[in-house]
Amino acid sequence: MIARPVAYPDVESCVEATLSRIGRRICLGTPLELGKANHLVNEFFRRAREDPGIELHIFTAPTLGRPRWKGERERRFLEPLSQRLVGGDPEIAYLEPLRRSELPANIRVSEFYFQPGSMLRSPLAQQQYVSSNYTHVVRDVLDAGLNVLAQQVAKSEEDGATHLSLSCNPDLTLDLAPQMRAAERRGGKIALLAQVNRQLPFMYGDAVVTPDYFDGIVDQPRYDFPLFAPPNTAVSTADYLIALHVSALIRDGGTPQLGIGSLGDAVTYLLKLRHQQNQIYGQLLSEAGVTGRFAELVQQVGGAGPFEQGLYGASEMLVDGFLELSIGAGFSNVAYTTTWVSNALNTGAIGCEVTPATLEANARPSTAPRYLPAPFLPVSHHGFRPPDRRARQSRSAAFRGSRPAGGEPAFGA
Repeated sequence: MIARPVAYPDVESCVEATLSRIGRRICLGTPLELGKANHLVNEFFRRAREDPGIELHIFTAPTLGRPRWKGERERRFLEPLSQRLVGGDPEIAYLEPLRRSELPANIRVSEFYFQPGSMLRSPLAQQQYVSSNYTHVVRDVLDAGLNVLAQQVAKSEEDGATHLSLSCNPDLTLDLAPQMRAAERRGGKIALLAQVNRQLPFMYGDAVVTPDYFDGIVDQPRYDFPLFAPPNTAVSTADYLIALHVSALIRDGGTPQLGIGSLGDAVTYLLKLRHQQNQIYGQLLSEAGVTGRFAELVQQVGGAGPFEQGLYGASEMLVDGFLELSIGAGFSNVAYTTTWVSNALNTGAIGCEVTPATLEANARPSTAPRYLPAPFLPVSHHGFRPPDRRARQSRSAAFRGSRPAGGEPAFGA
C-alpha cells in the first residue's frame, strides 16, 4: 500500500498516477463550485476526451458558469461584469460541451441541481441529471460507483504541523470519505485527491483534516485562483412583505432555515427587527394587517415577541443571514449532540443546568435511556451549562448551532 499522501508537482502527474492506480473507469465526485478542484477536474476531462478508452463519469453538484450573452449590446454589458466577478476563476472544461449536448460518448456528467435556466436547451444534460434530495446525495453518489473524489482545500501551518481544511464544502466529503475508505479495505480501488487553494477560507471544527486524509495532494501556487462572489440582489417590497409574514410564524426557540437570495435577506432583517426593535416590529405587523388577519395562526404556530429562548439555525450552508443573526440578534439556542437531551429540553422535562431534576428525568424510561451516556462529564459535552454562563450567553447575542458528534442528528432545544 502506498503511504498517504503523495505530493504531486502538477495536476497532470496526479491524474496520470490516479489512472494507473484506479484503472480506466473513473467515477469522479466533486462538490459545489467553490469546492471544485477545477484544474484536476479539467485534467480528467482532457485525458478522457483525448483517449476514448477512458470511461469518465463526473458526478457533481451544480457547475456555475460565466454569464453568457446574445448580441453586441448584451456583450458590452456582461463581458466587463463577468471579468470583474469571475475573471480569475478557471471555467470547467466540460460545461460548454454539456450545454451543447456534445460530450464524447465515453464521458458522462451527472449533476444534482442546476444553475437556474442554464440547461433548458441541453437534452443531454437533462437526461443525465440526477434528481436527488441533498440528504440522499451520498447514497446516490456511492450507488453510481464513486471511486475518485477531488476537492479544493485550504491550508495552514500551525505549531510546525500542516493542516488542511475542507473549507466551504465539508458536509458531503465528511460522509463520503469514510465509506470510500471502507470500500478500500474490502479490496476496492479509490482515491481522495486535494487541490490546495490559498484563496479559500480556512474553516475550523470538523472541516480540519490532516494531510493523510487524502491519497494525493496538488499544492502549487500557480493553481491558486480568486473566489467569485456574485453581488446580492436588491430586496424588493414584495420580499419584505413575505418575510414579515414569515417572521411571525417562527416560534421562540424554533428553527429557521435560510437560503441564498433576497428573500432570505429579508427574513433575516425582519427577525432582527422583531428581536431588537420589537415595538416597531409590532407596528409593522399591525399596519400590514398580519395581526388582524392571522392573529390565531401567529399565536398557535409562531409569535411576535423577542426571542427569549433563542433560535437554532439549520441549513446546508452558512449563508449571510446566519452571520447577521449571530452577530447582532441575541440568539442563543444550542444544537445538542444527544437526542434524549434535546427531546427532554423541548418538552420541559429538564433545563439547561444539571440539577436533581435532570437525574430524575434520566431515570424515567419515557424521557431518556436507563443510564446517562458516557462520558456524562464534562456535562458541556451534552450541551448543559452552569447558570451563570447561561445568563451571560443570553446577553451576549450568540446564535448557536453545531455539527453533531458521532453521526447523531442535531436538534434545536
